[in-house]
Amino acid sequence: MDLLIRGGTVVDGLGGPPRRADVRVRQGRIAEIGDGLGRDGEEVIDATGAYVTPGFIDTHTHFDASLYWDPLCDPMLQHGVTTVLIGNCGLGLAPLRKEDREGLVNLFAYIEDLPAHVLRREIPWAWEDFPGYARDMAQRSFGPNVSLLVSHSLLRQWVMGDDAWSRAATPAEIARMTQQLGEALSCGARGLSSSFFDRTAQGDFVPSAFADDAEFDSLFRALGARGAICQIIPRVWDCELAIEDLERLGVPAGRHKVTIISNGIYQRPDDPTAHVRLQDCARRLEAAGAKVRHLASPRPIELPFRLNDCFAFGTISAWREVVTTTADKAAMLRDPDWRARARADWAGSGFSRRTELTRITHASKAELQPWVGRSLASLAAERGGDVSDVLADWFLDNDLDAQLVVPISNLDYDAVAAILADPVNIISGSDAGAHYQMFSGAGDSTLVLTRHVRERPDLTLEQAVKKMTADQAELLGLSDRGALAPDKAADIAIFALEELHWGAEFMVEDVPGGGRRFTRPPGGVRHTIVNGVLAHSVGADVRELPGRMM
Repeated sequence: MDLLIRGGTVVDGLGGPPRRADVRVRQGRIAEIGDGLGRDGEEVIDATGAYVTPGFIDTHTHFDASLYWDPLCDPMLQHGVTTVLIGNCGLGLAPLRKEDREGLVNLFAYIEDLPAHVLRREIPWAWEDFPGYARDMAQRSFGPNVSLLVSHSLLRQWVMGDDAWSRAATPAEIARMTQQLGEALSCGARGLSSSFFDRTAQGDFVPSAFADDAEFDSLFRALGARGAICQIIPRVWDCELAIEDLERLGVPAGRHKVTIISNGIYQRPDDPTAHVRLQDCARRLEAAGAKVRHLASPRPIELPFRLNDCFAFGTISAWREVVTTTADKAAMLRDPDWRARARADWAGSGFSRRTELTRITHASKAELQPWVGRSLASLAAERGGDVSDVLADWFLDNDLDAQLVVPISNLDYDAVAAILADPVNIISGSDAGAHYQMFSGAGDSTLVLTRHVRERPDLTLEQAVKKMTADQAELLGLSDRGALAPDKAADIAIFALEELHWGAEFMVEDVPGGGRRFTRPPGGVRHTIVNGVLAHSVGADVRELPGRMM
């Protein structure tokens, strides 16, 4: 049904000032924008007292797997998001031979904190090559629109087999990889995703980390020929190594006119100028002809420490052994040799500098409950000894059923505001769809609009909307999205600033098989329209799936 949105204030997504106007939608596209439009058989949506904006775009999500059991991408529509990009971080679902499937399931489950048994059972795995995957996606419907990246690591494994995990490619292998990338781009992929950062549960780097300059040059040539992008995770925990990675990729990016989207940029208590240096790096590279954009989430980044399925601990070698072992975890925690290695590994990690901020969030023993809410530093001060030993003893005292949370970044809202406002940064990077046993990445759009537009304010509404719509559509080559204008696709969010709220995440048990995940309450967006279809309305149980693979 066609729509007429009446009585609202239009924010066009292009940075123009808000203006009173009605919006007519016909056959999934914006037909007309003007004041006082008359009804011509359309369903009328009353937008009195609200803003009418383009639907928000989230350029960094991991809904690849969960689309198969949650096509709504809950709760993205309830926060005004109408397009999500998947296939980030060098992870995806194709190309993938059957014999390599179990390895990918374990890798995806570990890095993105998803239950492996659900990935095995719920993903149909009806393809091997990327065209087959694209055909499967094209016949499905979703809540928001879905755009794809192709995984660099999977391209390498498709061509090189097990050697992809240990060496550079030969010229012949590079040629085959480039051909496969071209096929994926022809099937709708928006670009390539790669990683210099991620490791397996055993501590091995993913295949893309072994790519040499010749490989990147050939792949970037294919990307540039089609106006595609490269999303990269540099070695993010060390700013200087991240800059080294970006400068390395800046050479082929400038040569072939490929935009690099780097994940991510944060305010870091342990390195207060890191975000400034990364921004300066992007400006230097742009002056030299290479466009780099950092993805910036407004959300405080917090990671849990627990022993059953913890990606955060997986970055510390000795503790990773405990997380991944199928043997007796308690015996390992008591072992003197393990403790010696754990002390050294802990001391060399960034977490050792955050003990004052690391807080205890769960204790299984009643007598230990008074510690909940207190810091790891205070526990270590009272008990004495090395922090790593204190932590091991804490898990033992709780029969291994304990959790701590460590804030990593984005704790200084003034610095976060400066990051969000900088032109080399894109407001995105939610990670929604991943780590959902650790946190909910949904709702970043609402957090920006509440904290950084309504409450502080750090951005004007038109600045914030542009950064979450038109700027990202331009990056992804979505020429008919990201703006309210005649002939554009009717992806629209309708909200009143004073009605928005960024609620605390909470746990639900709706993962197939009774699994749990964190989600976030609706954000107060009145209506979300995808491809001209009303996909969300406050107070109504709308279950439309108007989204399509882009």
